[in-house]
Amino acid sequence: MLKKFLVLSAVCLALTAQAANEETLVEDSLVSQQTSISETMLRSLEPTYLRNVTLSSGWKDNWFIGIGGGASAFAGTPLGCEDLFGRIKPTLHLQVGKWFTPAIGTRVSFRGFELKNSELQDTHFKLMHADLLVNVASYFNKARDEPRWDIVPYAGLGLIHNEGNGNCPFAFSYGVMGRYRLSHRLHLTMEVNGTTTFKDFDGCGASREFGDNLVSLTAGLSVTLGKSGWKKVVDAKPYIQQNDWLLGYSLSMANKNRLLDARHKSDSRALAEMRKILEIEGLLKKYGDKLESLSSDEGTSQAVSLYPKNDYSGLNSLMERLRKGKWNMNTGKDGFPGDSLSESTRQSMMAMMLAGDSAHTSPSDEQAWNAYLLDMSNNRSCIGAPVYFFFKIDTHQLSDHRQLINLDEIARVAKKYDLRIRVTGAADSATGSKERNSELSRNRARYICEQLVARGLNEKYIAKVSMGGVSELSPNDGNRFTRIELFFEPK
Repeated sequence: MLKKFLVLSAVCLALTAQAANEETLVEDSLVSQQTSISETMLRSLEPTYLRNVTLSSGWKDNWFIGIGGGASAFAGTPLGCEDLFGRIKPTLHLQVGKWFTPAIGTRVSFRGFELKNSELQDTHFKLMHADLLVNVASYFNKARDEPRWDIVPYAGLGLIHNEGNGNCPFAFSYGVMGRYRLSHRLHLTMEVNGTTTFKDFDGCGASREFGDNLVSLTAGLSVTLGKSGWKKVVDAKPYIQQNDWLLGYSLSMANKNRLLDARHKSDSRALAEMRKILEIEGLLKKYGDKLESLSSDEGTSQAVSLYPKNDYSGLNSLMERLRKGKWNMNTGKDGFPGDSLSESTRQSMMAMMLAGDSAHTSPSDEQAWNAYLLDMSNNRSCIGAPVYFFFKIDTHQLSDHRQLINLDEIARVAKKYDLRIRVTGAADSATGSKERNSELSRNRARYICEQLVARGLNEKYIAKVSMGGVSELSPNDGNRFTRIELFFEPK
């Protein structure tokens, strides 16, 4: 009889412990737990672009044609008696070219009309030359900017033909072209050009020496053909870092799933044994609903009893004697040697034996602490509280350099216990553009990482995260931060 009583007590205790464990597992479940790691690293990345880097244009893109007119003056050797203004003649300028990058292009130009030679005679000429163009203004603009002004020095080679005497010598071409953008495809151009050729171009002078020069000033219009503009190059580093993190995260989740699967199988075996005990003791109907709430097997409630039912005749006899107050615990006979048990005492004893189906437990402080330790060990929570570093507006300079004292202690602890570090940079979304805030958050995270590396930490154990502009803290200047979080080494 005593053995049966102990078995019943053990079953009740097992059920209450399992119910308490169920509450703990619900609180610790992967479904309800929300981690800052997932919120940060699983969100879609905003593309960032490499500074001053563009893709070269295709063969059909960024062609241009231009036409212009102006004045030219010929200064040969010998010079002749006329001054500069007496040598000015009208000139025509045609050009066709292509820009390969925002800074580099080529063109073929034609110039011609009249010039006055050293003998002060008017004659016609034609100049054809190919030039290499260098847009120096592109070095002062971002990759995809469309500046109003372009300054383009150039140099090239060509041939110049004198229709008066038939000479067609080799010539150097050089100058500076200025462009002003009127619209997406139309530019106003102004150009100062110089051409140097051999002295015998005008029929006077040595044929093997350079000495004849032609200077022209022209203005005109240039039209862009094909696709205009440039494509930015996306920075792949954030995506590579996210992919590396996702790979590690998926491996960690697979390991946790294996552990949970093993725990589930162990719980299923324990529930099966518990069902077997309750079925033998005849308590399956009374506690079956408890088992159903703990078991994931929906068909177990339909199981057929395989064991004989215990009628508890001995226990019922004991309870009857306790109710009558005539059982002597010392002699085993009816009646007590002293005072009998009071009615409240008997009711308490009976309530303790029958309270197995109504007992409830709540997680203790120790259980809550164990859950927190489990979160830290599985890297669902950082170790302790994050440490914040605050910066001056629109810079990656600390608002107070005394904050660096915290880095010394963080580096010491991380090295001593081989911890992993996540550095999260942010900017104040209330000020600055989206692109500027993204750049600021990256620079702030990189600055703190460099400080940690300078204190002896391995850079590969430091994860950098850029949040861009945020507004999660108050006041607004509190959002200009970099946050450091410590984690255990992934298992």
